[in-house]
Amino acid sequence: MTTSKCNFQIKMQFMIKTVFMSTILTFSFTWCQVNTEAMRGDNKSPGVTQNMALDFSYFSGKSEIIQLMGSYQMDYLLKSNWYGFLSGQYNRAFEKDKEDFSNKGFIHLRTARPIMARIDIEGFIQKEANHFIDLENRELIGIGLRINQFADLYWGTGIMNEMEKYNILEKQNFIKSTNYINYKTNILQTAELQNVIYYQFKLEHPGDYRILWVGNLTFQASKGISFHIKTRYRFDKSIINPDGDSYFEISNGLGFHF
Repeated sequence: MTTSKCNFQIKMQFMIKTVFMSTILTFSFTWCQVNTEAMRGDNKSPGVTQNMALDFSYFSGKSEIIQLMGSYQMDYLLKSNWYGFLSGQYNRAFEKDKEDFSNKGFIHLRTARPIMARIDIEGFIQKEANHFIDLENRELIGIGLRINQFADLYWGTGIMNEMEKYNILEKQNFIKSTNYINYKTNILQTAELQNVIYYQFKLEHPGDYRILWVGNLTFQASKGISFHIKTRYRFDKSIINPDGDSYFEISNGLGFHF
């Protein structure tokens, strides 16, 4: 094997590993705020639908990298008009004999019921962990209203109790206001555009807040197959970080629906 060919293989292995690790880091930052509003199903008739995905990736070269990913979602609509979903995800990626690139997961349960014309009451609980950002445990429970006064436009407001425990910090409890706007519309019967914006702040310190925007443009390529482009933007501001932190991400891929 020539020296140039060896160098080429080493460069290719380095590039693949770099892309893989960058992808893992992107997912880690995205999961810092779980966009549960975008997870809602669209059940039109009473019943239960379930979706599950399991993924395994293995890369072997100068190093061995393994990634395990799993997700589950159950959407339900009862004859009593109660509806909601249970969603969970887990992701772990690591290099042999080294620390994890990613080790995170969450589970979220949400239930809702109409109480007035175009107004629903909903409750939710969530538990998550993300070792990449040293988040040992995050738990929240809340209640709110979901309002649909205009076609394809939903907005919600509520209150929640949030507990966070980071490795280097003591456990903290907050009461937060949580608010969102969700707009979804069809374009020329071949594409769907969705925008979800979250705004959350601590009641004791309104200057501590978080904004998350998720945009999704989906094109239906053929029956059961779609192409999507997603953008995400997040901004966090607090008393200890008055300038705030932000990130922006854009991604695309294929979707398969069964």
